[in-house]
Amino acid sequence: MARVPKKKQQKPPPLDKLLKPMAGVALAMLGYYFMKGMSNEIPRIDVNDQLALRDVFFGEGTSGKDYAVLCHPEAKDGSVGLPVSSVFQDSNDDGSAPAEYVLMDCDHILPDSGKSIYEKFKLNKKKRPTVFVSGKVGPPKQVPEKHLKTGGMLTKLLKQMLEPHAAKIEKTKDLKEKCLNKDVCGLLLKGGKPEPYVKHAVANLLGKYPNVQFASVDSTVLFLTNLEEYLPEYSAGEQ
Repeated sequence: MARVPKKKQQKPPPLDKLLKPMAGVALAMLGYYFMKGMSNEIPRIDVNDQLALRDVFFGEGTSGKDYAVLCHPEAKDGSVGLPVSSVFQDSNDDGSAPAEYVLMDCDHILPDSGKSIYEKFKLNKKKRPTVFVSGKVGPPKQVPEKHLKTGGMLTKLLKQMLEPHAAKIEKTKDLKEKCLNKDVCGLLLKGGKPEPYVKHAVANLLGKYPNVQFASVDSTVLFLTNLEEYLPEYSAGEQ
């Protein structure tokens, strides 16, 4: 009978080969937390500065900005204070929403009303994080909880709220209120879903003419009769 060869016992890998992958993982984790620590610092509004408050609340200043505001108590007596909401911080770090991100102590009592900022603007303190949008867009409006699950969801909502867009015409009443009653209105009659180049052209017009009301109507859904009766006839040289 042929001899059965003995199986060679495999030696365990050298310790340094085991340590290298572990060191790589540790470095990756350190890099992650280092980058997290480099998040953009969010400025805080001085609640004793009445001009700053009116700019944030009503857009009455010269900044012409819209604000995304996180109600966040100010640290007192040299304490570290509460951490900023990760949802709000992530949305701020994304940087694509057309809003100025700021912190504000909404427990502050406004001297003219004797009410806190929460009470003055009917902000629900129990819904955390408490975020509202204000400024050029109008008085404070609280962001619903369903949009505060991730930073991406908050950013998406802010874009929908603050980026210029064409008003959607779904009824004849909408046509008068959202377009024909305005000083200047650009109306897009579309026959279904518009091509990408049409969307791009409208987006350019929205950005170039911020004082013009643009609106769109799907003529396959809403049939507009006698529209010409409402529209003045174009004459060369007129704008």
